[in-house]
Amino acid sequence: MSLLALALLAGWATSNTAQIAKGREVYETACILCHGKDGAGNPEWESEIRPVSFADCGTTAEPSALWKSVVVNGGPKHGLADVMPAFGEAFPPDELDAVVAYLRTFCKTADRYPPGDLNFRRLLATGKAFPEAEAVLKTKIVPDEGETEMEFVYENRLGPRFQYELEFPVRPAATNEGYGAGLGDVVVSGKYVLAFNPARLRILSGGLEAALPTGSEKKELGSGTTVFVPFLAFGQGIGSTVFQTKLSVELPANTSKASRTFKYSVGYSLPPIGLARTGYIAALELTGSYNRQNRSHEQTAVIGVSKALNKLGHVIASVGMGIPLRPSEGPKPKEFRAYLLWDFGDGPFWTGW
Repeated sequence: MSLLALALLAGWATSNTAQIAKGREVYETACILCHGKDGAGNPEWESEIRPVSFADCGTTAEPSALWKSVVVNGGPKHGLADVMPAFGEAFPPDELDAVVAYLRTFCKTADRYPPGDLNFRRLLATGKAFPEAEAVLKTKIVPDEGETEMEFVYENRLGPRFQYELEFPVRPAATNEGYGAGLGDVVVSGKYVLAFNPARLRILSGGLEAALPTGSEKKELGSGTTVFVPFLAFGQGIGSTVFQTKLSVELPANTSKASRTFKYSVGYSLPPIGLARTGYIAALELTGSYNRQNRSHEQTAVIGVSKALNKLGHVIASVGMGIPLRPSEGPKPKEFRAYLLWDFGDGPFWTGW
């Protein structure tokens, strides 16, 4: 299937009219009392806990498996309120699938949004294609060089397919080589989903980053020039595994201060141990950069594992090790990498424990 065909693909939420009709019957039988006719909550329901509004299109970022698990197992299974009962024994599996499909239709423009089934687990080094609403704290430590880098990333969605992002890199302490501490080059970026195919678990995004010269050149915190970085990001589910990749080109405004560099990163996530939403997921990645000017080629292999810290699965931690592969000569200091992620699109940090 061509990318154009993928871009025009629509109807993932509304095309199965027979299933949706069956789901409406189940909803009106078991759900409407609490969740209301419009899915935004029954105003006459006597409870201090208000249910999530299904009409909020931000809920499209949640995978169908999570929705079904909440319906089948009840709220406490995912750290949510016990006023949400378990319906797993009340309805057959096909009717449970149908009511989840019907819930998706409360967002009137759901077909325009990439579904949460394409929201694959974040890797340590490889950027995602899915538009996020997340806050991420990342770190990379190179013990042999006394180097510690930290980065705070804020990502948020605008509309069905667009995401803007702010990155604030920080070196909290001076290195063994004497490079100083401070704020690095702040990055502002935008990303847009070019195409997605839920049936084939495929998503493609493109975007542009701009690294601003906010970091001190003297302290080796910045390049001293604005660097524009166009990129493509791709994700592909393959059974219970996932392949993700990001390709980019660094284009400095002043080539006397920074060189044009091609960068790539590919990652492969192994099948989860436990639930896909909350379990352990190990991953292998290869990152690289090629500087055409001096023909230098660097590569690093990254081995990592991630795990949701709470029952809802919207707070995730990952740790791993980077092993330099190229250049072949010279020392190869190993890297320690980690991140802590909060998907605030799914709710407050303290929810779902």
